[in-house]
Amino acid sequence: MAAIAEPTSFEEPYEAIGVEHRTATIAELWLRPLAGILEYRPGEYVLLADDRGEVPPRSFSVANAPRSDGLISLLVTRVGEGATSLWVHDRLRVGQMASVSGPFGTFVDDPAATAPALFLAAGSGLAPIRALVEAALARPGRRELTLVFSARTEADVIDRERFGQWQAEHERFRFIRTLTRATGPHARGRIPALLPELSADLSGHDVFVAGAPGFVRACATAAEALGARRERVKTEVFFVEPQPWTGEPAQVRQPT
Repeated sequence: MAAIAEPTSFEEPYEAIGVEHRTATIAELWLRPLAGILEYRPGEYVLLADDRGEVPPRSFSVANAPRSDGLISLLVTRVGEGATSLWVHDRLRVGQMASVSGPFGTFVDDPAATAPALFLAAGSGLAPIRALVEAALARPGRRELTLVFSARTEADVIDRERFGQWQAEHERFRFIRTLTRATGPHARGRIPALLPELSADLSGHDVFVAGAPGFVRACATAAEALGARRERVKTEVFFVEPQPWTGEPAQVRQPT
């Protein structure tokens, strides 16, 4: 993989311009920069806190590719004892201020890659995956892109219309949703069990997996069983229990 310069980390004020409850437990937060624009690579994450220091900073993946206006989107899962997630879900309103610092993380793609890419996500793990796919579709390179999103029910399928539109506009992109706790049209079941139906050979693929620990482990194991090389399987683990910020960039993330 070609070397990519690390963006400079910073902390800046942002304004909330949208808080939309996408499912019963996940809200999408849109933020506008009030000073410098965040320079980040798709797949990276930031630390989010309130502007008064009353809410602890927590890490969230940026859910969109970089934009010229600097807007960023975060998918925030509601956690019962997560002070930051409860602030976003219950108290943060349009026009209020937030603090954003970063970027951090290594869950990124090589812009020059040409191999087919398989993206596997569940829950708010969709955030970095969505940014990666959006960026990949905006540039030439990868021959084909497949996104498989695991949801409990149809109501939990985030961005169905967006991905359907991308699929209609780009012949090289395919979107598949699978349900784990409801009946409905195929596909149904957990991603590791479905992978052999989607591709019998992943030896030439780059694989990106984001979600809860058990989901990530199972998907990575299944991909490797189908020939994916371990060094080409990138993972991002999301923890739901509150974890304090220690002052060092985390390698795993918690949507709290």
